[in-house]
Amino acid sequence: MTDRSTATVFLTNLSDHDYSPIARWGAMRPVTSGNYAIFKTARLLEEVVTVLAASSETDYLAFSGAAFVGALCLTVWLIMHKECNVLLFDPRQNAYVPRVIKRSEIVVQIEKLREQERREG
Repeated sequence: MTDRSTATVFLTNLSDHDYSPIARWGAMRPVTSGNYAIFKTARLLEEVVTVLAASSETDYLAFSGAAFVGALCLTVWLIMHKECNVLLFDPRQNAYVPRVIKRSEIVVQIEKLREQERREG
C-alpha cells in the first residue's frame, strides 16, 4: 500500500453517491462519470487508458458503477502495473475496504488450472 497523503484514488465511475469515505485513501479522480455508454467500447477504452495513464502502482482503484467499466479499468491497470490496490465498498461498514490484486497471482492461478487440466486430460 502507499502513503495515503500522496495517493490518488481512481474511481471507476462518478455518479450521485457520497464518496467522502474515499478521502482517507487519497485524492479522488474519476475515470468516467454519469450514465456511461458502455456499448461504445472503443471510446470507453480510450478514455480509461487516457485517465489511468496518470496512475502509479501505489495509487488506488475504487469500484463504482457499471461492472463492465470496473472490469475494463482493472484490466488496463494490471497491464500497466504489476498490482492494483483496490477499494471495495462495504455497505455494512459504510466504508471502503482495501485489497491488493497482483497480476502474478492471477497468472499463477491460471497456470495451476492449465497444469491440472493437462494432467487430467
